[in-house]
Amino acid sequence: MFLKFGDQYSDGELGRLCELLELLDLKLSDVHNKISDSTDPDSEGLLDKGEYFIGVGFVAMQQYMIETLLFTGIDKGKAYSLGPVHSSNMPYASLINAAANWWKHEAEWWNAGEIAENNRTYPKISLVADSNEYQLSNVLASICSSSGFSLMGVVPFLIEWRKSVDEARSPR
Repeated sequence: MFLKFGDQYSDGELGRLCELLELLDLKLSDVHNKISDSTDPDSEGLLDKGEYFIGVGFVAMQQYMIETLLFTGIDKGKAYSLGPVHSSNMPYASLINAAANWWKHEAEWWNAGEIAENNRTYPKISLVADSNEYQLSNVLASICSSSGFSLMGVVPFLIEWRKSVDEARSPR
């Protein structure tokens, strides 16, 4: 939830999200350094470790978006269509939501053999991820293509999305 005073936002949830994303980015930086020093980062589990931290970050962003919608009267489906749009023509909010769902449910989908069947998340992720491996790393790289590889690089898109949510709820 956020408050607005004139043109300024008060958003404690965004502050907490940024604090967590900064911690996760530190962990990602550590993983990146270890990958650079490794002869076989995949076998050492470093790529999976990075993917894990990225997944946690996307889930935290998803939680932030849900909390932002409190008291707005805007349905999640509509809300995820608002805000800035990725080069794939998918709204960033929808992509972030899909990445969070991917991280939370991928293992059960693989286990059930349903990764691409009856799944609304897979087409969104595959549209942006360049590979069938480490999809969340690829999504993050695609989102942050010009600002480096960090979860904090997604925050400007969340801020623009919040502004779009605010405008969508305001009477015109």
